[in-house]
Amino acid sequence: MASSRESASTEPLRVVTFDILRGIAIAAMVFLHNGAFHLADVGAVLADPPPWLILFGFLLLWAGLFGVVSGAANAATTMRRLDNVKTTGGAWTYPPALVRGAVQTFLIVFVLHWVWTIGVGNSAVTASPDDPTLRVTMMPGLMFYGFVPRVHPESWVFASALWMIGANVLLVSLTLRGYYRHHPPRAGDNLIPFLMATAAAVLVATPFLRALLFPTVVALVRDGGASIAAAVPLALLVNDPNPVFPFFAYGLLGAIVGVSLARNEPRRTLYRRMLGAGLVLVLAGAAGLVVSGGVVVADREGIWGQAPLYFSALAWLLLGIFCWLIAGLLAAFDPGPESARTPWRPAWLRPLVRFGRLSLTVFLLEGILAMALRLGLDALAPGWNATLAPVLAFAAANLLLWHMILVAWERVGFVGSMEWALARIRRNEDRARALNEGSR
Repeated sequence: MASSRESASTEPLRVVTFDILRGIAIAAMVFLHNGAFHLADVGAVLADPPPWLILFGFLLLWAGLFGVVSGAANAATTMRRLDNVKTTGGAWTYPPALVRGAVQTFLIVFVLHWVWTIGVGNSAVTASPDDPTLRVTMMPGLMFYGFVPRVHPESWVFASALWMIGANVLLVSLTLRGYYRHHPPRAGDNLIPFLMATAAAVLVATPFLRALLFPTVVALVRDGGASIAAAVPLALLVNDPNPVFPFFAYGLLGAIVGVSLARNEPRRTLYRRMLGAGLVLVLAGAAGLVVSGGVVVADREGIWGQAPLYFSALAWLLLGIFCWLIAGLLAAFDPGPESARTPWRPAWLRPLVRFGRLSLTVFLLEGILAMALRLGLDALAPGWNATLAPVLAFAAANLLLWHMILVAWERVGFVGSMEWALARIRRNEDRARALNEGSR
């Protein structure tokens, strides 16, 4: 029969910093998507991008924060459960339930990846549904044009943030399973150096794999038809914007944070790791960008196919910044048991935490809500989005509306949200597993 310690270990480790990171990523996504996708003539702005648009383009790449957090939360929960596994007759067996749970989560998120990429994701529209550059998803397209527009071939090979999250859940879990396949976790073992070395290998391999595989992806997509299906697995490894390479490394760096937190290691040790790794990554990324000619902004056609070194250098730079950001947020909001300082909980933190705790639901629905608001504005004030200022106000209004929705939703425990549904699935599985073990 499962012990009370083992049952408790199935509960996720609640770290406010993780919710803040998710909140930063999803709130920024809502604002940046709606500040960019709903501007009437984006092409004219892209022809001579002002500094604010270069900043927008850079910040739109911050979806990688989701990969770091998924790796951290997954590793922290896994380590807590492994610490409570009982050996049978002195023999160690890695719990198969942990791998099954990771596979199930991956499959659920993978399905949601297609729902978002093809069906409901926030995307720009053009004046004509026959525009060959149109990449609108089905539901916003139906709302705007009155019928479901064609799915652009590139949409099938788009590596979304949801794909990155699902892949990291599975790959980080398999990495931990591989490391502890023959022996249980021990304090002071070499897991963290192993994770660091694996992350470094992924980052170094990224430009070479992109140079090797990306031309094949492009050729298959341009051939069309059944060739697109053949391109999908390769594209999810190397295609824009959030493929396995390099974003598996984001999950591994997050796993280092999760392992350190689960083991209650001194925060100073974790801070040194994150600050040191961040410095190396920022320097490598900056050097790569200088060699590549600096940060550029282009439309989707121009972004698709960016040089391997440029693509990789951006990923290195961003991951370095995230390492510093995590260290700073942990120091402020989760200083650890060895600190005599009370964790900082300012009033403005609560809205950000709400966004973080319902990030998946917001991610899936924000494009539909934005299109509904846009259609209302189009009817009331045609041409309202011709200039930047009203579009930024529109983006801010979307953010405020989501804040109001989340405040109201919280009063009923977020019932009906994706997070609520997934939590119920996990609780039912844990209950069934405990009953099964108790009947043996």
